[in-house]
Amino acid sequence: MSGGGYAQAPNAQKQDSAAVPKQESAGAPKQEQQPSAPVQNRQLVQTARIQMTVQDPVAAVMTARGIATSLSGFTGQEESSGDNATITLRVPADKFDSALDQLAKLGKITTQHKQADDVTDQVVDLDARLATQRASVDRMRALLAKANSVSEVAQVESELTRREADLESMESRRSTLGGQVALSTVVLQVAREAAPPPPKPAEDKASFVSGLTGGWGAFGDVVNALAVAIGATLPFLVTFAIAGAVYLQIRRKRRKVKPTPAPEVQGQNP
Repeated sequence: MSGGGYAQAPNAQKQDSAAVPKQESAGAPKQEQQPSAPVQNRQLVQTARIQMTVQDPVAAVMTARGIATSLSGFTGQEESSGDNATITLRVPADKFDSALDQLAKLGKITTQHKQADDVTDQVVDLDARLATQRASVDRMRALLAKANSVSEVAQVESELTRREADLESMESRRSTLGGQVALSTVVLQVAREAAPPPPKPAEDKASFVSGLTGGWGAFGDVVNALAVAIGATLPFLVTFAIAGAVYLQIRRKRRKVKPTPAPEVQGQNP
C-alpha cells in the first residue's frame, strides 16, 4: 500500500512541475494581448524635491509636518544642521499637487524637481505572476496532504517551501510598489535666507552749513599741507640764511680795507 502511494506522489509532482511551465507559457501571450490601461487608471509613482530659503528653518519644518498631517499623510526622515533642514513627506497621490502648492508658500523656492514614473506594466505583470504562484503553492499543498511516506513528505515540503518563499518575495514587491503609487514622496530642503544688507545712509542736501563745513575742512587741509611743506624746507632755509649772513659779513669787511686813491693836482704846467 505504501509502495503504491510512494510511486504515485512523484508522478503527481512531475505532472505538477510539467503543468506549471505550460500554464506560464500559455498565459504569457494573453498578457501581451491585454489592452493598455486607460489614462485615468495608470499607476504613477510621483516624487518631488524642493529647495527653498526661509526665515526660520525650524518653523518651516514644523509647518511642513502639519501640511502632511492635514492631507492624511505623514513625515519620514528628518535632518537638521545649523541653518539647514531636510524633511521627507508622504502624502496621498490625489493630494500631491495640493501639498506642493502649500509648501511653496513657506519661503522662496530656489530649485524644484517633479517626476512621475508610470509603473502600470509592472503592476499588471506582478499581479499575473502572483496569481500563477498562488495556484502553484495550492497544488503543492494538495500534494503534501496526499503524501504517505516520510521521504515523499520531505520532497514535497522542500518544493513547497521554495515556492512559498518566491510567493512572499513577489507579494513584498507588489506591496512596496502599491505603496509608492498610493503615497507620493516630497523631499523638502530649507535653508535660512541671508540677512538683507544694511540700508545706505541718506545723503544730506546741499546747504550753507554743509558748504561752510566743507570749505572749512578744505582750508584746514591747505593749512596742514603748507605747514608740512614749511617744516620740510625749514632746515634748508636756516642753512642758506646762515651762509648768506657769513657772505655779507665778509663783503663788508673787504669794503672797509680797500685804500682810497690820491687826489689829482690841477693847474700845473710842464
